[in-house]
Amino acid sequence: MIIKNAKVFIDGHFVCTDVRYDNQKITEIGPDLCGDEVIDAQGNYLYAGMVDSHCHGGFLRSFNYTTSFKNKGTHEEQVRYLLDKLPSTGVTTVYPTLAVVYPPVVECYEDMRDSVRTIRKVHKDYKGAEPLKFHFEHPFPTLDRYLHPGLRPATPELADLVVEGDYSDVGIFGIAPDYENAIEFIDYLVSKGVDPEDGYTKATAAQTREAAEHGMNQASHLFNGYQPMHHRISGPAEGVLMEDRIMAQLTLDGYHVNPEWIKLTIRIKGLDRCYGITDLSGYSGLPEGENVMDDGGIIVTHDGFNWRPDGHLLSGNMVANEIMRCARDVVGLSMEDVGSLFFENPAKCLRLSDRGKIEIGRKSDFVIMDYDYKVLKTIINGEVYYEAD
Repeated sequence: MIIKNAKVFIDGHFVCTDVRYDNQKITEIGPDLCGDEVIDAQGNYLYAGMVDSHCHGGFLRSFNYTTSFKNKGTHEEQVRYLLDKLPSTGVTTVYPTLAVVYPPVVECYEDMRDSVRTIRKVHKDYKGAEPLKFHFEHPFPTLDRYLHPGLRPATPELADLVVEGDYSDVGIFGIAPDYENAIEFIDYLVSKGVDPEDGYTKATAAQTREAAEHGMNQASHLFNGYQPMHHRISGPAEGVLMEDRIMAQLTLDGYHVNPEWIKLTIRIKGLDRCYGITDLSGYSGLPEGENVMDDGGIIVTHDGFNWRPDGHLLSGNMVANEIMRCARDVVGLSMEDVGSLFFENPAKCLRLSDRGKIEIGRKSDFVIMDYDYKVLKTIINGEVYYEAD
């Protein structure tokens, strides 16, 4: 199969070339390829399928086991629905992101373990975006507003319980660098081949630096879940900004993080050390107004975002390709920067060498979009999985 007449995003630039692939990988890139069945992109934009490493759910379904959406089916049905739906947004690989469920429950770690069991079962026989690795977000915070009685001390034994002793499909695991035994826990994660993640923290820049020296290399949606920056204190955001060993996830909808902070981050860290995420939650898809969940919880949705009644911002109501449009039109980034942040940098920052870039030998996962990031066609393993009406 050959894709022709596309503006192909490669190494931070759009180039006019053809791409040949089979049902496993990209086999040839160059002009005027012939001798195969053709997909005509009609002048639109061709990207590698997006790797979304920070996604809690979407479309009123959740990767976390929760009673908020119990009327949407069993947890397994919700996971399967999510994987089937994500390619319509440009996502072909996802890190199911599991967090402490609010309102807090005492069994939060057991709930994450049960979610792991379901997702591993689905991964054996799924359709759609691949649930490649797990992302455990803020199970061990120090930031005051995320503390509650259900949290337990960070120990290897508790981490083992959550993943049932199997770290082969664990990608990212969070712990605040100022946690009492953070360094020992980070060392344990690194020994298991897991990327330790900064976030939900009041750490000093020095504590952040020490964590990086022990292998902490990811930052959960920078600025959100961090003690705010102040010119008289040394804080966690400054630590991430100044530490080249830590890659920064960015929420680029123009509201979670002010556009000027986004641009400052890219200027300080460099574009290659930043990558876009959706942080998509199960609440995505709610109508405007006050929404009562299946478990009685209330979510207030207005102006494209979801809030708790106490004013705590939960998530955006936008999916991946809609966030990309905001990154260009609200944040003010170029299409080349948006392409890097969402399509090439996730794989680069997470050291995934088999996908996330249009390059010979990588997976034949693609998305064709128009100028305004409408998904026209998504290809997974060489087959058209989604096509717009």
